[in-house]
Amino acid sequence: MKHAIILVFILTLTFHTSFPQTWPKYYGKPNSYDYADDIAEHYDQGYVICGNILTTRNETTQYSWVIKTDINGDTLWEKIITNEQEFIRTLSIENTSDGGMLLCGLSYVSSTVSYPYVMKLNPCGEKNWCKLFSTTYPNSWAQDIKETPDGEIIVLVNQFGENPEETMHLFKLTPDGEVLWQKPYCSGHVHPEAAIPLGNKFVITSNNEYLISGTVYWENPWNPGGVKILRPLFVLVDSNGIENWVLPYGLSDTIYGTADNIIEINNEYFIGVGSYWTNQEYVEPLFMKFDKNGNEVSHQILYTSEITSELVGGSFEYSRFIDDTCYAGGCFNFPDNLGYPIMEAKLHYDTLNFILTPLLNKIYQENSYPYTLEKVSKDKLLSNSTYDQPYNWDISLSKLNLNLEYDTLDTGTYNYDSLCIPGPPQSGFISLDDCDIVVNIDEMPSPEQYYESIRWIPVKAFPNPVKEGKVTFALDNTGHHSNMELHIYNIFGSEVSRQGVYRSQQTTEMDITTWPAGIYLAVIFSNGGAVGREKFVVE
Repeated sequence: MKHAIILVFILTLTFHTSFPQTWPKYYGKPNSYDYADDIAEHYDQGYVICGNILTTRNETTQYSWVIKTDINGDTLWEKIITNEQEFIRTLSIENTSDGGMLLCGLSYVSSTVSYPYVMKLNPCGEKNWCKLFSTTYPNSWAQDIKETPDGEIIVLVNQFGENPEETMHLFKLTPDGEVLWQKPYCSGHVHPEAAIPLGNKFVITSNNEYLISGTVYWENPWNPGGVKILRPLFVLVDSNGIENWVLPYGLSDTIYGTADNIIEINNEYFIGVGSYWTNQEYVEPLFMKFDKNGNEVSHQILYTSEITSELVGGSFEYSRFIDDTCYAGGCFNFPDNLGYPIMEAKLHYDTLNFILTPLLNKIYQENSYPYTLEKVSKDKLLSNSTYDQPYNWDISLSKLNLNLEYDTLDTGTYNYDSLCIPGPPQSGFISLDDCDIVVNIDEMPSPEQYYESIRWIPVKAFPNPVKEGKVTFALDNTGHHSNMELHIYNIFGSEVSRQGVYRSQQTTEMDITTWPAGIYLAVIFSNGGAVGREKFVVE
C-alpha cells in the first residue's frame, strides 16, 4: 500500500515538470509539503535535488526524494527513499568521483528514535550500501557529507553523543562505508566554556583539513561560569581527526548568532556567513573573516536596510565568491511578519578592507526556507527554495546568470547518465530497512592506529612458488598512495622488472617465462619510498 501511495507522487511529478518552460522549475504534488535541503551539479551537467515529501494525510509521515534533471531542469528520473517507520529526512547530497552520489540525513527506527544514515548510490541511482549509526541519543542526524580526494567519506553528525558536552561529531568512512574513526569536537570536557555545539556545514580545505561551521553556547569571557550565549562557531580538524582549534567568533565584540557556511578565499583566509542576533526582533546578515590559524581578522554586519527597503531582517545562509563579487542568499522577513521570502544579493567585495557593498538583489516573494545556492558550469548560479502556498509546498529550482536574471534555455547537446550501464536509470524506490546498523563505534581503531595501518601496501604473490606463465601480485591500501611502482629484484639485488601501479589497483601480473629459477623480491614504492615487499620463488 505504501508504494502504491507514493507512486501517485511519481506520476504526478512527471506530468508536473514535463512541459517546456523557462526558469524557475517546480517539483511537487498538489496539496502536499514538498521541499529540498540540498542540490548539486552532476558530472554530466545535469542537476540532482535532495528532496523530501511530507504528506498531508499524516504529518508524521515523510519520505525522501532524489530528483535527477537535465541542464534545463527537466526531470530525467526520480527515486523515493522509504523506511518501515515512514519517516526519513535527507539533508545533504554529494557527487562522488565514480559518478555516483552520497546522501545523509536521519531515519527513524522507532516512533521516538532516529539514527543518522549514510547511503552511497551508483551512477544509475541504485543503492550500493547504506549505514545507520546506533546511538543512545533519541534524535540524532547526519547533517553534511563530503568525499575526500582519496575517495574516503567525511560525515558531520549532530546530537550523537553526550549532551550537552559532546553533540557535534565527524565520522570518517572508507569508500565502502566502514567506519575509520569518529570523534566529538568542541567538547565541553575540553572546553568547559562551551555547551551544545552543533554543526551546519563543513568544507575540505586546500590543505585537506576539515573546517566546520555551526553554533555553540559559550560563556562571556568577563563572566566565567555565567550564562552561555549562542555564538557563531568554527572548528578546524586535521585529516587524522585531531582538533586543531576552536573559534567561537566575536567574543570580544559581543557577537551573538550563527555560522551557517564557509568559503575558502585562499589557503590563508576563510569567510564565514551567518546571522547576527541583534537586540531587536530580527537577525541580520553577518560575514566573518578569519585565518587558517583560527584568528579573527574582521567582520561585517550587513543590515538588511542597506540592501533593500522591502525587507526588515534575515540572514544569508549561503555565499559564493567569484573574483571580487559575492553572491549570497537566504531567508528574510516582510514587515509585520507577513511572510519569510528568499532574497539573493550581488555584493561587491573589497578584499583590502573587508567591506561588502550591495549592488543588486532579487526577492522571491512566494518562496521560503529551506534554501541552497551553488555555482555551476558556465558561470551560472543554481538556487533552491520552497514555493510556499497554503497547504502546498513545491520545490522551486532557479538557474540564474551573474546579474541574478533567470537563465535562458540551454540548447546544447548532452549525454546524460553516460556512466550508467547497461542503460539509463529508472525511477523507483530505495528502502533503508536493510541498511547495516553500526554499533560499538567507540571500539574502532584510533586515528593513529588507522593511519599507521594504511601507511603500508601489503603485497602477496600467487602462486608461490610459480613454475611457468605469470605471477600475480595482490595489493592492498593502494587507494591511499600515489606515484606507485612495483620493482622486482633477483637474489643478487639486481632489478629485473618494474611497472607502474595506479591508485586503487588491487592486482597486477608479470610474465616470468624467461626468468631464471631462483628467489625474487617484489618491492612496491610510493613517492620514492618502499612501502611493501614480498618474497617469491620461480622454479
